[in-house]
Amino acid sequence: MFHEVGMARLFGISFIFMFVGGIFSLSTANHHKSIKYMAIMMPFLFLFIDVASWWLTKFSPHFAWLVILGGTGLGLSFTYMWFISLYQMWVLPKKLDHEDRCNALFR
Repeated sequence: MFHEVGMARLFGISFIFMFVGGIFSLSTANHHKSIKYMAIMMPFLFLFIDVASWWLTKFSPHFAWLVILGGTGLGLSFTYMWFISLYQMWVLPKKLDHEDRCNALFR
């Protein structure tokens, strides 16, 4: 059962967050570098919690709260990176009237 559903979900969501994190890493958000790095890594931590909670829930139903925590964390992480990236691609250039072509990877 896990090979049919879990592995597809694990690898599919990992690749989605790899691409979203790659786009987010190029953002010039006024964050400290450590906040940006943490925002990129948090979805993978929540994905691990989500998948591990499926197995742990088989042993005890008390671990079902981890499923909710993992899913909520995945959603919030994606939303945060998605909104920051779209804001900087679509809204910010119109406000600044120029394109920022600096190396944003290390900001």
